[in-house]
Amino acid sequence: WWVPTPKEFPLPAVFVGIDVFHAPRKFDPKEGKRKAGKESIAAIIVQILRSHNPAENSLVEIYCETESRAAGKEMELGPAMNRAVSNALKAFKVAPSSCYIFRDGVGDNSIEQVSQQEIPAVRQALSNPGQVVGAKTKAANVPLSYIVCQKRIATKFLTLQGDAIPCGGLITDIQGPQYKTFYINGTSPPFSTPKPVRFVMAHNDPPLYGVSPSKLAWALCHDYPNWAGPIKLPAPVQMAHKLAELAGEMGDCGDTINHKKFAGKIHFL
Repeated sequence: WWVPTPKEFPLPAVFVGIDVFHAPRKFDPKEGKRKAGKESIAAIIVQILRSHNPAENSLVEIYCETESRAAGKEMELGPAMNRAVSNALKAFKVAPSSCYIFRDGVGDNSIEQVSQQEIPAVRQALSNPGQVVGAKTKAANVPLSYIVCQKRIATKFLTLQGDAIPCGGLITDIQGPQYKTFYINGTSPPFSTPKPVRFVMAHNDPPLYGVSPSKLAWALCHDYPNWAGPIKLPAPVQMAHKLAELAGEMGDCGDTINHKKFAGKIHFL
């Protein structure tokens, strides 16, 4: 299927989704407390969009990588993101004109720290000279947007009549003290109050000011493979969640996955 996306952002575009899987804690009878059973796994998904014309995007261009981390460690993913984006651009031979990063698993108190670590790393990968065959020796500054997706929030919305808001409901009136914020209600269960996702715009370069982040996020919520209809999160983030969970449940934490061999294949669904 084909999902229309806002035509204001420059193409080719790179969408990056990041999530970290934390293994369940297990009770240690010797120490009398719960301890992490194994390492945490970070997953990075890089998806390429070359054109707004469906005929020019017939191939699946998705690249993924995982990295084992100390149990419970959520930050310091800059080097892994730099490596994943660099390998994706090499694998698909693309010189991007814009980049959107969707980051999951970051609380309000850590947004500034995490964005300062990860944005420069991705910028370096996007502008690394000699990286793509046929590209210019020195790439221009690629405009970048960094959006934090927060699922575990206590906010819920109702209509004035007391009903749940419909699927696709957008709320922009509630703003944070530091960053532009919007909420999207991606699902509408019949017998419960839906919980929306909070999207926090941690960074947005001026060339992308004309692009509606809410329209783009909602379009990507319809882009999850093998699923009819929208999901709560943009597809790159949900795919990163699935890959991190898959690798985290493997005995070697996904170290034997040949990511370069699986380039262009959604092998983790």
